[in-house]
Amino acid sequence: MSTDVKELQELIDRERVAEEKIKKAKQEAQVIVKQAHEKAETILGSIDSDPRWEELKRARTDEITHKKAEMEEEYKRKISVLEKSAQENFSKAVDRLYQQTLRGKL
Repeated sequence: MSTDVKELQELIDRERVAEEKIKKAKQEAQVIVKQAHEKAETILGSIDSDPRWEELKRARTDEITHKKAEMEEEYKRKISVLEKSAQENFSKAVDRLYQQTLRGKL
């Protein structure tokens, strides 16, 4: 029986040591995460104040604005062509309907 108690005591000691190691590892991980977060904030802060970053953002904004204007013009042109075609087709349909009415086919 005493060997069972001794084994049980050893297991309890091992568990306590393991729990201490886990606690220490968690604390170290939290420190690493905090340092990484601070470093990321520093990097992001320096990017925001970098004039090249501002130039890149402005260039990208200008490019997007230009592409948007091109697309709007293209769609306006396509809409115009479609409207013209629809008007011509409507006129043709009205003429045809009129001609068939005069011939008595309707």
